[in-house]
Amino acid sequence: MARSTKMLYHPCMQAIVARVHENLFQGDIVSMTAPTTAGQITVLTNHEPLVATLQPGVLTVITKEGEQKFDVQSGVLETSHNQITVLL
Repeated sequence: MARSTKMLYHPCMQAIVARVHENLFQGDIVSMTAPTTAGQITVLTNHEPLVATLQPGVLTVITKEGEQKFDVQSGVLETSHNQITVLL
């Protein structure tokens, strides 16, 4: 029997990407990749709680519809209980 390699989408995480007085993104995501001072990280479902300082680079948000990219100069990423908050 052949195995399917098709990836199924499960909206498992909620994310917010914001600047002061501006909400850049809010919604269900599949994953998020961020440039941190400890190196590039990718956050997936059920990630360990984490607070990380962001460094210049690109923040990539993967959703059911595709991907969105945000330029980062600095900021903070916090994740816990399948929720991610990024303040740029």
